[in-house]
Amino acid sequence: MYFKDYRNVLVVFAHPDDAEGQFGGTIARLVQQGAEVNYVCCTDGSRGGTDPAMTDAELTAIRAAEQRAAADLLGVKEVTYLGRKNGTLEVTVDLRRDIVREIRRHKPDLILTLSPFRVLDAPIGLSHADHMNAAEATLIAVYPEADSPRAYPELLDEGFEPHSVNDVWIPAVNEADRIIDVTDTVELKARAWLCHKSQAGAKTGRPAWSFEARMGTRMRAAGARIGVAFAESFRTIEITTSEPAPSPQV
Repeated sequence: MYFKDYRNVLVVFAHPDDAEGQFGGTIARLVQQGAEVNYVCCTDGSRGGTDPAMTDAELTAIRAAEQRAAADLLGVKEVTYLGRKNGTLEVTVDLRRDIVREIRRHKPDLILTLSPFRVLDAPIGLSHADHMNAAEATLIAVYPEADSPRAYPELLDEGFEPHSVNDVWIPAVNEADRIIDVTDTVELKARAWLCHKSQAGAKTGRPAWSFEARMGTRMRAAGARIGVAFAESFRTIEITTSEPAPSPQV
């Protein structure tokens, strides 16, 4: 399936490395077609490393540098951090307001975010509590809050006017309704994901993560559904504030 002519895309996720792992090939395609893509990372990544001797401040700095390097490879313009500790993310008013601020700042017509619910037929890592909470806060921020002038009047004082988002995409496995061919960008996605070296596992003796084991198999399966080598799959949410038309009477 193909993209609309998206010009501004906001990617909202929980941890450094989420965006590349879930959407990297699609992000690269969007940038290549001329879209401006910006990131919002809800946590600082300070508890996601593999070295127990490292301080939170050290890991936060390392992961920020890794995320910037990955974003640069994909052509992402700006990375904004909301600064929560990972493992503690909750759907709070403060988090929703911070996401609304970024929606109003960047004015996207498409948002990519994570799944707001537990997916039992997918690897357990996709259902991390921070992922679900980041996604749920994002969906609430999209509607009804980002386009409501009465939500967070302090943002109006900061100069952030209401904005309506057209579409939201979340990762999907069996219930996908949009499958994006990323065969031409899968190598770029892999290189971007591998920028996150602090997450590789080597310092604790665990086997280093491999792109093939964590993503390649799933992406090949998605690709097979549309006859290509590699794909990323999504459920799409079209944002509309109008009431659906009544069903015809039989």
